[in-house]
Amino acid sequence: MRNITKFALDLLESLSHIFDDAARWDHTVERLGAFGFRAVNMGQFTPKTGILHWARSSMTPQWLKIYAESGYADADLVLAQTVQGPDSLYIDSGRRLLQSNSATAAGLYSGLVEHGYQHVFSLVVPCPGNTAMLVALFTDHPEAEAWMTEQESGMRILATVIATNLGPGVEGDQNAGQDLAPILGTTAPLSRREREVLHLLANGLRNEQISETLGISEITVRTHLKSARDKLRAPTREAALVRAVKMGLLN
Repeated sequence: MRNITKFALDLLESLSHIFDDAARWDHTVERLGAFGFRAVNMGQFTPKTGILHWARSSMTPQWLKIYAESGYADADLVLAQTVQGPDSLYIDSGRRLLQSNSATAAGLYSGLVEHGYQHVFSLVVPCPGNTAMLVALFTDHPEAEAWMTEQESGMRILATVIATNLGPGVEGDQNAGQDLAPILGTTAPLSRREREVLHLLANGLRNEQISETLGISEITVRTHLKSARDKLRAPTREAALVRAVKMGLLN
């Protein structure tokens, strides 16, 4: 059986020589694929609230489109780790399919199996600033169950290496992996004031101009922008604006 811990440490050593984020992502995805993993998902979130600040994926666009249109996030146990559940999780989607008690869960697990993502290992990695990283690794390799159960400590090391060495990527970078934030949606609706602030931002107004237009302080403007960013799971206010438009939240 392949040694997961050795692979994780080798990946860490190779990443120490790569300084460009896009190159680090590409290198990690390539090395994972050569080892036998089919995809990796990762994102940063605030514990307890479950608000995702950013998320990226190497899954196929076809599967992610199905996932989004079918509302599978509602039945996704990995995603549920952002607000509850264990810090690590192993899922055999084939077994879960047989145990499913809802059409949404059955569709999710059958889709994972069909697209080569049958076995899933996910880990929550605590980070500074009251945030955490969620890393999920997917495969249909014959040894996958043994990797994710008998070598759980190695899988935890591998997920931690990924969590601590990769970031959100650059907005618009075609090689950064699929942006999951618009697919997963918001964890809470934008308030009327948050929509107003984003609308004025879209019209090119600066913070002080937004403050004057709405009759509120600049600190309050920044607070609304920060809240909208968290709800939209966006790393920057520009990214929040783009996502709000994509999700139809702004006229």
